[in-house]
Amino acid sequence: MEERLKRLEREFNESTFWQFLGIHIIEIKEGTAKTELNIHPSLLNVNGTLHGGIYATILDSTMGLTSRTIGMDGSVTLQMNVQFLSSVTNGKVYAEANIVHRTRSTALVEGKLYDETNKLLAHSTATFKMIRK
Repeated sequence: MEERLKRLEREFNESTFWQFLGIHIIEIKEGTAKTELNIHPSLLNVNGTLHGGIYATILDSTMGLTSRTIGMDGSVTLQMNVQFLSSVTNGKVYAEANIVHRTRSTALVEGKLYDETNKLLAHSTATFKMIRK
């Protein structure tokens, strides 16, 4: 793996926010990334299913990571849309994201969230402002 992507992987895996939630990188390549999250009781809503805010969080985090794979120093979410398609109560969820379009200053990223049976739980798109330090 390219050194730049290794540094990026370390940066995100060492994030206290990612560690708090339990998000882990499965795969990272230029223009794409995959992550996983173990569902635990503290992440469930009052209906006993994974909270929609967690869906949005892992999707935003994975899409943000993906936006950084194209070589910029940072990114911030400008806009995000999530379609919640199905619920999950236990096991793991997997997020994957891909760059759809990029300009010099923005990236449009698509994300999908799946359960362990590969059932699509949510679909998301987001626009990121790319930052060069």
